[in-house]
Amino acid sequence: MTTFLRLPLFIALCLMLTNCKVKAFQEDKTTWEGMFDLSPRGEQKARAQFDFEKKEGMMMLPDLIPVPLNLTEVIQKGDSLFFTVRFRSGPAYCKAVMSSDSIQGIMEKSGLPKAKFWMSPSESGLSDPVVKPEKDEPFVIETHRGIDEEKEVKQRLENLLAKYDLEPFVFTKKVKIQQGAIPHSHPVLTLSTNLATETQLLSTFLHEQMHWYSLTDNKGFEKAAEVILKQYPEVPSDLPEGGGSLQSTYLHLGICYLEYHTLSKVIGPEAAKAHFEYMTTQYYRWVFRTVLEDLDFFAKLFEDNDLHFK
Repeated sequence: MTTFLRLPLFIALCLMLTNCKVKAFQEDKTTWEGMFDLSPRGEQKARAQFDFEKKEGMMMLPDLIPVPLNLTEVIQKGDSLFFTVRFRSGPAYCKAVMSSDSIQGIMEKSGLPKAKFWMSPSESGLSDPVVKPEKDEPFVIETHRGIDEEKEVKQRLENLLAKYDLEPFVFTKKVKIQQGAIPHSHPVLTLSTNLATETQLLSTFLHEQMHWYSLTDNKGFEKAAEVILKQYPEVPSDLPEGGGSLQSTYLHLGICYLEYHTLSKVIGPEAAKAHFEYMTTQYYRWVFRTVLEDLDFFAKLFEDNDLHFK
């Protein structure tokens, strides 16, 4: 997880905190759509918008990182375009030739080969919301290396899907099992092999599904985020208390509450609370403690904003 080419568990930007900004860019700015050749990942779809007056912009790499990336130092001089992409792992510097119908350039980032990119104007918006898969769409559960430990977790997950009705909480049906991986949601929902109990496997699966849910077009997320910011003006950022960054901590207040909400619907509130008590000793400790201590606050907030699962 040392380069931007690997999506970290702790998402660099919280979509719930940047949603308004994304919409603002979409309203009156040209969207440029194309590809960044990000070796070794190959060509990655990209969408970008630029505000030359404010010298800023936003970019989406939807198949690689599910949230907007800030662009700074955006400058156009004649047919030359310059901008900086603010990845979590550090800045990348872009220079290009820009015309009315194309942008072609090079991105440079320390420790990585130069990446070519090209874009053209598009009628699409900056981002597309996640669409819940159809009920009859089958799960595709793959193992990373096909080793016994991965196959065992794959079978355990298939057993959970057969045992419980998890369909209401599923927003992606592509899952990978990978030994040694830190569970993460994007670009493919990935689970590790060290989830020893049924509840740990189930709750982690639901947690990562809730990341996908937060990227749907449910307008309640934006409203809930505003309230959470006011309710918790100061939050820890560092692990293990926080999420690794302020944005991640704020994001996980919502995600972990939804994890509790969905887990309690599957195995009951008492078992869900017991699991969350355990999680207060693991990671996101302040987040899990806060969700438990302020359950009534979160329950009302998410109910009022139509974010609950019925």
